Amino acid sequence: MANLENEEVVDDRRAALEAAFDAAENSETDAPTTTTEEPKGGHVEPKEGGPEATAPPKTDVPNDAPGSKSTQPSDQTPKPTSQAPQSWKPAQKAKWDKLDPDIQQEVLRRERDTTQVLNETAYARQIAGRFSQTVQPFMARIQSLSLDPLQAVQELLKADHLLSTSPKAARAKFMATLINDYGIDLQELDNALAGKPEADPVDSRVEQLLQQRLAPIQQFLSQQQQYEQQRQQQVSQQLAHTVDTMAQDPQYPHFEQVRDSMADIVEIMANRGQHITIEAAYNRAVAMDPVLGQELATKAAAQAQVTKAALHNGKAQRALQASVSVGGAPSGTTAGALSANDRRATIEAAFDALSNR
Repeated sequence: MANLENEEVVDDRRAALEAAFDAAENSETDAPTTTTEEPKGGHVEPKEGGPEATAPPKTDVPNDAPGSKSTQPSDQTPKPTSQAPQSWKPAQKAKWDKLDPDIQQEVLRRERDTTQVLNETAYARQIAGRFSQTVQPFMARIQSLSLDPLQAVQELLKADHLLSTSPKAARAKFMATLINDYGIDLQELDNALAGKPEADPVDSRVEQLLQQRLAPIQQFLSQQQQYEQQRQQQVSQQLAHTVDTMAQDPQYPHFEQVRDSMADIVEIMANRGQHITIEAAYNRAVAMDPVLGQELATKAAAQAQVTKAALHNGKAQRALQASVSVGGAPSGTTAGALSANDRRATIEAAFDALSNR
């Protein structure tokens, strides 16, 4: 904008100067040469009734010649009225005095008008220049939006006005539009709103390289986890089948009563890294139960007594057989009676032995 104004002013000056020089050259070419005519003996009036006196010959005398009565310059010679404008070059200033005074005045008027306009528009031209410098780095983006700089600034001011004066719902909607249009990452936006520091590019690169190096190891661990999950699933299925079998087996009459306790025992042992069979878990659960444990203890004591009694009975039988074989066995009915009495005696001896213990 400033360049256009300067070019316009230069063109106006050039046109004014050319017109002034043309007028000056025309006035010098068309100006007539003036001479002063005067008789040598002064003015002689003709005699009355006589022939007219012949005027003496005319002689051309320069206006500035010595002895000339008329020493003032001619009216058609331009008179300098002022100095040439200071902005003119020396070659043009030398021709200033030859210009017609009217032309000089017109040129001076144009100079004053031009100077006044330049002074009045100095601030506007300064603002225009600064605006042009400010938007110059962003012209590619502005042109890609099919806008001129003024339209782009107007759109920015509209956005600022909307975000500063509109209701909250309208502001949020406008911000959502901006986020979608500019492809803002929501996670990064959340970190920025939460005040989290921005990730260091160097740390991010190191982390990326570390992840690439650890990828094979992570893949191996993932496969192992899958294998372990499959094994645990197989064990669980096998355990469930065993539990269903035990629930129907009469060898485990208290299974339903100690089912939960068995599960707890298996879990505790697994957490310790130890393995326990279902049968062992059943026995331990029964033993830990207050009622069932007492019954199991009673039965075990009774079974132990029976076993001991059978053991003593066997010893007694062997001792009796040994005594009969040494002393000889009686014949007839006496042997049958003794046989019956010996059985009774054997049982009594077994009980006596248990009592003595």
